[in-house]
Amino acid sequence: MGKLFGVKAGSIVEYVVKAQRGDPPEERTTFLLRPLSTREHAEIQNKLYESSGWGKKRQERFLTGTQIVLILRKGLVGWKNFHYEDGEEVKWEDPNQERTEEGRDMIMDRNLDRLPNAVRQELAEELRGEAVLGEDE
Repeated sequence: MGKLFGVKAGSIVEYVVKAQRGDPPEERTTFLLRPLSTREHAEIQNKLYESSGWGKKRQERFLTGTQIVLILRKGLVGWKNFHYEDGEEVKWEDPNQERTEEGRDMIMDRNLDRLPNAVRQELAEELRGEAVLGEDE
């Protein structure tokens, strides 16, 4: 396993997606992530599975797509050097400008809509602590 380090609660970590790690530094997009607290992680995990009904009417669902959105709403706090294909900067909307949780979620969802699906998944894996390091990392 190697050395073990503690997590600084509330710290911001810079993250570059795997597909860009070989690119020159000036061309990389840097995502700003805040690791989830133990409580946030547990609350999100509790929303992963849903069941209702009894007997033959029992229904069970695994809400993996919802989990990715919930993780990113909590853990993605910004980005740097992110552009559309035409070169226009992808602006980060600060969800903290809104007072209500519903309003903050709407702003975050607009931010998340700007990310390719594969990037959303990779960032969520990193925030969940499920990312696996390669031999060169």
